[in-house]
Amino acid sequence: MRAFASIVRVTMRQVVGGKRWIVLGLLAMLPAVVMWFSSLDASALEAVKRYEDAPLPTLLLLVLPVVALVIGSGALGDERRDGTLSFLLIRPIRRSTITAAKLTASWLSATLIAGTAGALAAAVLATRAGTWSALFPTVVAVAVTAAGYTAAFMLLGHLTSRAVLIGLVYLFVWESGISFAAPSLANVSLSRIGLTAYVGMVPESASNLREPLGSLAPGVGGAAAKAIGIAAVCVLFGAFLLKRKDAAGE
Repeated sequence: MRAFASIVRVTMRQVVGGKRWIVLGLLAMLPAVVMWFSSLDASALEAVKRYEDAPLPTLLLLVLPVVALVIGSGALGDERRDGTLSFLLIRPIRRSTITAAKLTASWLSATLIAGTAGALAAAVLATRAGTWSALFPTVVAVAVTAAGYTAAFMLLGHLTSRAVLIGLVYLFVWESGISFAAPSLANVSLSRIGLTAYVGMVPESASNLREPLGSLAPGVGGAAAKAIGIAAVCVLFGAFLLKRKDAAGE
């Protein structure tokens, strides 16, 4: 348990260190800015609709995926590129513990940044509509979605040094393009996980979010189960890759 906590702590410092946190922090301001300008002349009811039309999708379909890509791909990828991964692997620590700790650190970091972005957007909504009802569902949606994204991007970062480029192509070609054009493909879209969780907690938002949801059914439990399943598979596969690295003597 001590090794797990140490890896989490060190990794969190690594993935948001340097100028990275400044860039990601500025990106995290985007949903609140969009909410502010899109609701200047809105009534209370209209402000809620506009929150679900633009700031929420901006958060879950753009800001969070990019934050998770930068952070998740660096969790193992930075260590491999810097040549420091071997120092971690010589220690008597289970490989699954290493990957689980790396994922936990990535998930916590991405959730903190994107969750703050969601909280700021919800705060702007509260000033317009006089309600904080969107705050908790938004933060939960961020936390659930971040688990799936950071897990997938952690593996990608370990497998290739071009993880960020490949991840951006995936986000803007598949997530924002192909999967939207074909609603039946929503089941294999990571970006929809958070939306199903949000709609599960705010049923009245279903009419506004029908298009991005595609064929998916709303529900917090289903979204959480998908995210946990993706995370578990990525942790185990990541551990397998580290064991292969041991066997190869790298």
